Amino acid sequence: MASIRKGKIPYAPSGTGDYTEEIYSLKGFFGEWAHLYRRENLAHPLRWSDERLMYSGLDSGALRASDATDPRGEPLRLMEGEGHAVSLSQRAAPMPFAEKNVDAHQIRFYHRGSFRLETELGPLEVEEGDFVVIPRGLIYRETPLSDDGSNAVFVFETTASICLAKSMWDGVGYASLFIDYSAMEVPEPAGGDIGGETEVRVRCDGELHSMAYSHDPCRDVVGWIGDPLLFKMSIWAVPGAGTSRGHLTPPAGCILLGENKEFFFNALAMQPFPNTPSPNGSIGAPSHLNDYDELWLTHRSRIAPEDHLWLLPRTLPHPGFKMPTVYPPNPVREIREMRLNFDTQTPLRWTEEARAALFDDPLVAQYTSFMGLPLEAVPAHLRERSGSEET
Repeated sequence: MASIRKGKIPYAPSGTGDYTEEIYSLKGFFGEWAHLYRRENLAHPLRWSDERLMYSGLDSGALRASDATDPRGEPLRLMEGEGHAVSLSQRAAPMPFAEKNVDAHQIRFYHRGSFRLETELGPLEVEEGDFVVIPRGLIYRETPLSDDGSNAVFVFETTASICLAKSMWDGVGYASLFIDYSAMEVPEPAGGDIGGETEVRVRCDGELHSMAYSHDPCRDVVGWIGDPLLFKMSIWAVPGAGTSRGHLTPPAGCILLGENKEFFFNALAMQPFPNTPSPNGSIGAPSHLNDYDELWLTHRSRIAPEDHLWLLPRTLPHPGFKMPTVYPPNPVREIREMRLNFDTQTPLRWTEEARAALFDDPLVAQYTSFMGLPLEAVPAHLRERSGSEET
């Protein structure tokens, strides 16, 4: 809660006006904070000595993982940092092995394509928009059910324990009115043939190893008792949260988080249209800076290019974009907008393979790719610096 005001406060933090607004916060969005009204935008530096200081993005659809063409191939590592990693799998053929990752827990997000996921606890059918939590050490096998060449699974790895955000939402009294975790699907053993000799590929201490069994470990379990260690949910189960005045921060879409907030896994659907007119109401987000790194994936959008992946580091503010409030047309219709956000307490870095695919001009691309704005909506001084022409 804000307890101090200093200087000129031209309008409410939720509103719009002639200044660039910036939210600065600690502990992600959960610590002390300040809302600044600036005359300039610190998200637009003139130059920088290292590309790691800048926000950056790429089109994941232009990348190719080795598992796209080789059944024994691997996902393409895109980002990594202490305790976290992000990879892209484009598997087109069934795994000719089962797999066990003893280094990290996984959140597997099914961006494009449908799959059958066999696990030690039973099988799951997954489709676009689903995510599956697989704790480290459990064996699984993935089989594509679609073969149009566009399969894409983003694999988020973390050494932190993965927890439901249920306690966070219960703490603010949302009860049954937000994320319905009872919608999760937990696997059940299917029974039947336990198969023959099976290779299990083991990721251990950053290296791949293998072991063989006389049977298939994903098919010999007949029953199990315990906690929902491994489960499937859809990010579309997360409603877009907003206020009568406008934007809420990314944790408003939190589904999963680290036990000690090492990471947040957020799904950001289209937020409700605010009903407070300007200058106190607005649509969009202000610029912001905090002590977490942020990964953003555009899963579905009518505005921004889908498949684009962005890394917004803690080294400078992320440019915002706010506009006056408007009412949606009637009758009410569904708007299929969904961004996936993975915030990490430790820094993330692009791998060499990913860096080669980064957009050339992050200043302009942040507006046209990440925000989905037309080129003419990009600030004029940025277009002039990049040599871009209005279209």
